[in-house]
Amino acid sequence: MANPEHQPERVIRPTWVATLVLTGLAGLFVLWLRTGLIGGDQWAIEWLDIEGDLDRTSANQVRAAAVDQAARGFFAADLHELRSAIESLPWVAEVEVARQWPDALHVHIAEHRPVARWNEGGLFSDRGEVFRVDGTDGMQGLARLRGPESRRDEVLETWLEMRRSLGAIGQDINELEVDERGAWQVVLGSGARLVLGRDEVHERLDRYIAVHAQLNGDDRRPRVIDMRYTNGLAVRWAGEQTGEDEHHG
Repeated sequence: MANPEHQPERVIRPTWVATLVLTGLAGLFVLWLRTGLIGGDQWAIEWLDIEGDLDRTSANQVRAAAVDQAARGFFAADLHELRSAIESLPWVAEVEVARQWPDALHVHIAEHRPVARWNEGGLFSDRGEVFRVDGTDGMQGLARLRGPESRRDEVLETWLEMRRSLGAIGQDINELEVDERGAWQVVLGSGARLVLGRDEVHERLDRYIAVHAQLNGDDRRPRVIDMRYTNGLAVRWAGEQTGEDEHHG
């Protein structure tokens, strides 16, 4: 007679049965919802609650982007697809979407906040991201930052640092550029151009700040200030037609 101790266990535990049944029922219920059997006719979405500081995105744009998923109903709406549709709007940076029982969708939107221009057609946001929106060429009050794409983050960081430094003397930056060789130039709010070169850029900016009052102390105004000298600078004054730059030691 075979030893019963060596027979495989054929008893299915009740807890496993319950787990399998509940898992199957849950899967069928999700499938039921997602295929629209409980769809827009039975569980319609009546409200789209839009939240966020929206300056350039209208509620009508958000509703138009959400209409396809909202029409599927409270349970069948795909929140991932809904979020993607709203994020495709030009000024939208980030979207959070949630269901609100029994008949609403809550949408929280964060817009891009432009702080500067980047090369041709790009805009830097306050998050340090670059985005593009058609029709923004006429926007006023944004500094123009230019440089190789590989140095994009460096240009933004340099602009922020220089802007803080120049703010101490009441100056701002209209343009900042670094070329392929790594040479930097700054156009100030006054219209003067600072030539900083490739080396010791921040130290050269500090030297300009130190002599700023002297350069702007008379009737003449500097047009180009070349800071690439070891112990001095060269100035080309506004209104000069010809002649060599004036050197200061």
